[in-house]
Amino acid sequence: MPILSIQCPKCGHRFQGLVLEGTRPPQEWVCSKCGSHEAEVDHSQKPQLHPWEKEGGHGIGLCPCCS
Repeated sequence: MPILSIQCPKCGHRFQGLVLEGTRPPQEWVCSKCGSHEAEVDHSQKPQLHPWEKEGGHGIGLCPCCS
């Protein structure tokens, strides 16, 4: 489940988007600040792993069932 860095060209807001394993990223990202439908994945930022997928992530308080 990669976490992508998204940026809105209209207002400059940066936010993150989670893409579930086995699914495709949305064709359109909507800015959570201004509502623009022009937000895009910032390909200069490397996608991050979800904390549950990191080695040792589950069972050390990083997920709802362990915290």
